[in-house]
Amino acid sequence: MTYLLPDKRNLLANNIFFRGISAEELDKILSFSSENHYSNGQIIFQKGDFGDSLLAVLDGKVRISTSSDDGKEIILNTTFRGEIFGEIAFIDGLERSATATAIGETTLLTIRSGDFLPFLKKNPEIAIHWLKVLCKKLRDTNDRVEVLGLLPVSVSLARLLIKAVETTGEEASDGFFLDWKQSQQDIANEIGTSRESVNRQFNKWKKQGLVSLGGQSHSITILDSDALQDIASGFE
Repeated sequence: MTYLLPDKRNLLANNIFFRGISAEELDKILSFSSENHYSNGQIIFQKGDFGDSLLAVLDGKVRISTSSDDGKEIILNTTFRGEIFGEIAFIDGLERSATATAIGETTLLTIRSGDFLPFLKKNPEIAIHWLKVLCKKLRDTNDRVEVLGLLPVSVSLARLLIKAVETTGEEASDGFFLDWKQSQQDIANEIGTSRESVNRQFNKWKKQGLVSLGGQSHSITILDSDALQDIASGFE
């Protein structure tokens, strides 16, 4: 699928990095962007690779991960449609700090730093906006590290599902459908717990009528999003 200019412009305009930037300026940025397609499980970039691009998810999902000293994968984040990743190496020109992997068929919008940084220099107000956004993301990361593994599994898992519903959820007759394409081990790695704990929590919610699980397809249907929202807020 090829995305039209208005689709790309709207996607950037709704992202915190580009919010408030005029349509004319967004079109300038898009003029030096490109589309790239990745299949499920394909590596987009690896930790240590040279980084010279910013990537926005047009369709699909991307897992951002690193490895512990003993080789265990640690999932840092899952990036959904409309979200941006790769901004650290994009700005400082150094190595990638994590590995990015496509989850399902994924289409990315790629912006090269060699084109964008001169644009920033000519538009200092946008550069200041980017500094503020990067500071916010750093604060958010610090907050996430502080609570990783400290919150109950139910709260962490509910927050992850609510985020997925807000970004990629599809309305269904019985709730919201998530074409998850992530194993329970992947989910456990992301919220800092074990696969067994994730499995127990899903089974508990299934019995309570909050979710329906799709088996090997890893799909999930959220049957009671209000109840999950309460759990994500710490109320059970």
